[in-house]
Amino acid sequence: MNILRLTILVLYSTLLVACSNLDTEGLQPASFNYCDNFLIYDMCARDTNRDGVVDYVYFTDSEEIFMFREGADRRFPADLLVHECAQMMDDDLVATTSRLLFIDEETGYLERQDIRGAMMIKYIAYMPEVTACNMRNEEVQSDQSGS
Repeated sequence: MNILRLTILVLYSTLLVACSNLDTEGLQPASFNYCDNFLIYDMCARDTNRDGVVDYVYFTDSEEIFMFREGADRRFPADLLVHECAQMMDDDLVATTSRLLFIDEETGYLERQDIRGAMMIKYIAYMPEVTACNMRNEEVQSDQSGS
């Protein structure tokens, strides 16, 4: 049953991505720090140099950066940690995540869902590496506590 739900979510998200695309060229971002709930996580996307392109995404509860664009590591603030399995975003994920910065009160429900769906599809591609990294770290911690 869960596979069916995931398949429907991916198909729905793909259709939304095909139907809508926010052109942000020439527009001013509505925010340089956009926070929202995605699935079970509260996350924020931040544009530190205010160029309309997201620099990193972090979990609000742990204040850990888990995804970042190339070169943005020079702009990480001291008050945020970097997750041990943080991933560098490819250009497509940077572009998709940057769309969050242009959401304002006039952004429609379908546009918001389109962005969320596109992000989910792209995040799924990172899951195998993140899962493997987390498993390696858990194994190391287990070995250290058992010694």
